[in-house]
Amino acid sequence: MPADIAAFPFRTVIFDLDGTLIDSAADVGAAVNRMLADHGLAPIDVTTQRALMGEGGRVRTRKAFALRGRTLDEAALSARVRDFVRYYDERPVANTIPYPGVIPTLHRLADADVRLGVCTNKYEGSARDILARLGLMPPIEDAAGADSFDVRKPHPGHILKLLARMDADPGTALMVGDSIHDVEAAHAAGLPVIAVSWGYTQVPAAELGADAVIERFDDLMDAASRLRRR
Repeated sequence: MPADIAAFPFRTVIFDLDGTLIDSAADVGAAVNRMLADHGLAPIDVTTQRALMGEGGRVRTRKAFALRGRTLDEAALSARVRDFVRYYDERPVANTIPYPGVIPTLHRLADADVRLGVCTNKYEGSARDILARLGLMPPIEDAAGADSFDVRKPHPGHILKLLARMDADPGTALMVGDSIHDVEAAHAAGLPVIAVSWGYTQVPAAELGADAVIERFDDLMDAASRLRRR
């Protein structure tokens, strides 16, 4: 990380959550498998669970049942998502941890008056609970989820409405994420975006179209300092 944080060119950083700040696949997968077991369906392995991450609970639930040969109509899908949320909220951080470098980097940014937010396709209540349990909120000051507004990633309004709620200027904001949805939402909102290489996306980070890619969270500040406004 740079010795002089004065070189950091952004006043607000918006992060994706799962696959960017935290490794949560094991706990999400456990809740998915409990939901499937309720219907007599076999569990999904860890590798496949990771591939289901990143698009929010409704998409993940639909895909999980499809993998077991079941199609859900909208009513059934909504009911199964409620089941998943109930199970997940019971044990949201049994095996979930921040990635290496996350905690010190977030604190360094916050200590320099860089404002921090999270924009996730997880439900807002779950996201806030997890951030609090892991000691990440603060320094993160706000979190928007799939149910916070009338749009969600990859729609740019998800990020822009969070920035508006934070009273933060999009012109001095940066997005950090792990998926094509993060990149597309950020660019459509006019923000530069840094992709992390360790996330849940099946597309290599270098192919997402981000303005920069980092291999370690500790590299975030250096990478951001090198970015020019789009």
